[in-house]
Amino acid sequence: MLTRLLKVVWLRLMCVLNRQPLESYMESKIPLPTDNIYKFYALFSLFVFIFSLGALLYVNQANNDRVLRVYPELAALKQAKELSPQDEVRKVLLERLMEVQKSDQKVYKYSLSALIGMAFWSMIFGFWRWHRDVQPRIDEANRIQLEISKLQLAKLQAEMAPHGSDVDRV
Repeated sequence: MLTRLLKVVWLRLMCVLNRQPLESYMESKIPLPTDNIYKFYALFSLFVFIFSLGALLYVNQANNDRVLRVYPELAALKQAKELSPQDEVRKVLLERLMEVQKSDQKVYKYSLSALIGMAFWSMIFGFWRWHRDVQPRIDEANRIQLEISKLQLAKLQAEMAPHGSDVDRV
């Protein structure tokens, strides 16, 4: 409740400071395809597909960065002949950290791959149904509208064309 009140107050304050109506802040700047559910499926799935590919690349890069930060220290500790108790604990922690990194990378890879797969097939389904079911109706409606416009134009031209008797009077 308090957050909602603060949000309303913030919006009103921004309206006063910028001298813009409140509606300009409340309008969505991203047009959503709500005229057709299949179009929505296709475009939303395309968005999720692209986002998931980017997330997969980002997770892989971040994991590689973390491993490259930890590995040199771990290798140095493994090669040391005698380790102090602190170094022994540090070595165990770094080995455990490497195991967790591998485990996390597998989880992220499989879950993002599943999301990419679902998005891909949802995108295919949406575009296919849109193209097969909805677009032919839209094309037919446009064709009919074009024929109606042509007939109306022909009728208007026939009404405006000079008749034989009108030409004689001029």
